[in-house]
Amino acid sequence: MIYYLETKRSKLRYSDRGEGEVLVLLHGYLEAIETFDVLAKELSNRSRVICIDLPGHGGSTCKSENMRVDEMAEAIHTLVMELKLNSLIRAFDGSLCGLAFADRYVDKLASFSFLHSTANPDTDEKRMNRRREIEFIIRRKKELICNTAIPNSFAKSNQEIYQFDIEELIRIACKTTDEGVILALNAMMNRPDRNIMLKNLQIPKSSFIGKADNFIPFEKGMEWAIANGMEAVVFENSGHMSFIEEKEKCIEEILRILS
Repeated sequence: MIYYLETKRSKLRYSDRGEGEVLVLLHGYLEAIETFDVLAKELSNRSRVICIDLPGHGGSTCKSENMRVDEMAEAIHTLVMELKLNSLIRAFDGSLCGLAFADRYVDKLASFSFLHSTANPDTDEKRMNRRREIEFIIRRKKELICNTAIPNSFAKSNQEIYQFDIEELIRIACKTTDEGVILALNAMMNRPDRNIMLKNLQIPKSSFIGKADNFIPFEKGMEWAIANGMEAVVFENSGHMSFIEEKEKCIEEILRILS
């Protein structure tokens, strides 16, 4: 089922299905709750699965032109409180703001897992690239960004195999408003370095890493996970989208973490 919640800075769209231990899935840049449709449907047979559209993405709106990752985390916390999720939740995060939530509300978490993401702040090169993307958006060329970024989220060897999924993800990405894309890009550019906080995080934590990730080189992803005391969950045949590229293994690993 799809629901909406008004928060101080945004209107959140979210899905809530299944019963049992609470699992929260946070999507990444240019994605929405539909990105997790297949994964959430299968997991909801064994747990309660909540997927949230981040402000500016999917059906969630934002009440200001700028929103920091900490403010996004605050909106998620408002939803957690509204749903009276009194038991500890397990977060699986591919988003801009999941770690900000862990930093501010660790008392709500039983475990935290990165879905092909990191705690690193943007490098100067990444900031330059994000500014370039903002210029593309201003020039009404959002589709060019979507048609480039989404296929690159998959391992090169998988792009033809998962062409249908890629086309669907591009459709979802293109529905993101121009304002939402710019909001996300600015939030990513300005997010702080939370590596020390992550290293000191005293809950079970893991990082899902694809050997063929075009955005996070495998060796660097492994080094980063080990340095921050995380379990590295390696996907041999995946890029940035293991929950599609190796769905069965991804479900198996998530259920193992839940057990």
